[in-house]
Amino acid sequence: MSDLWNTPGVPHKGWRCENVYDVRGAEKSPEETAYESCQMCGKEKIRFVHVMAHPDYPRTLTVGCICAEKMSGDYINPKQREQALRNKAARRSSWLTRKWRRLHTGSYLLKTDGHSLLIFEDKRNPGNWKCKFDDTFGKLSHSSLDKAKLALFEKFWKITEQEN
Repeated sequence: MSDLWNTPGVPHKGWRCENVYDVRGAEKSPEETAYESCQMCGKEKIRFVHVMAHPDYPRTLTVGCICAEKMSGDYINPKQREQALRNKAARRSSWLTRKWRRLHTGSYLLKTDGHSLLIFEDKRNPGNWKCKFDDTFGKLSHSSLDKAKLALFEKFWKITEQEN
């Protein structure tokens, strides 16, 4: 593991965050998670990865929250971005345990936060599921009910984050 803090030619300040992501993803368990190492300090195993760019450095670096703060000189936004991902992960993990109403048609309905989410069997691909979010039908077919629920969660999260 290298320590870029002590490498000549690597800027220490003036970086900007291009993205933040959760290495665990939507369907991985903690045991299946392949954590990353911080490319700046080389020591920390990180789950929430901050992608940092600098105009005087040829590539982006994937780093942890503390290095992102130091590199950008911003001690507020990296924590907030990471907390937003933590909140999303917590909500996603409890999403599958929510009580969906089973309709007489065999479909599943969840009404939450002013939205209507529907999962129904794909007539063209029996055993697969399709989704409807409010009045919009999804185009994809999902191989399991849980995968359809998680697809609706991602849509729900994106919509409700824009509303707030």
